[in-house]
Amino acid sequence: MLVVVIAISVLAGFALDRLLPLIGRAQRAAFLQVQANLQTALLLEAAERITRGEAQTLGALAGSNPMALLLKPPANYAGAIPWPADDEMPRATWYFDEHAGHLAYRLGRPTRFDAPDGPRDRIELRVAFIYRDRDGDGAFDAA
Repeated sequence: MLVVVIAISVLAGFALDRLLPLIGRAQRAAFLQVQANLQTALLLEAAERITRGEAQTLGALAGSNPMALLLKPPANYAGAIPWPADDEMPRATWYFDEHAGHLAYRLGRPTRFDAPDGPRDRIELRVAFIYRDRDGDGAFDAA
């Protein structure tokens, strides 16, 4: 009986050694997919505003919650939170910090992400409006 327990323990150890890196890679792939979906949704929203003749409203997208543009947010999206306590948010969760105006992702496995700047336990994304100031007045000109 003891030999069987030891053999099962060894096999479980090998299985966990192989499985844990796959979980981290899966979480990273899911994060990158949501990020790409958000970029696409923002580009489509900007294109729609331009084609409707509402280019002057493009600046309103800055600081907005891009999850609102998705038809169906990811299952791990906790919603818009006025004053989130980052350490109380579940791991591998998206949330929009209404106070700071940024979308955050609390990492599930921090070892799979390298954060050169900012907090090590989450990634913060912000919608910014970037334009070329053609007339030099520092304001967006829809034309």
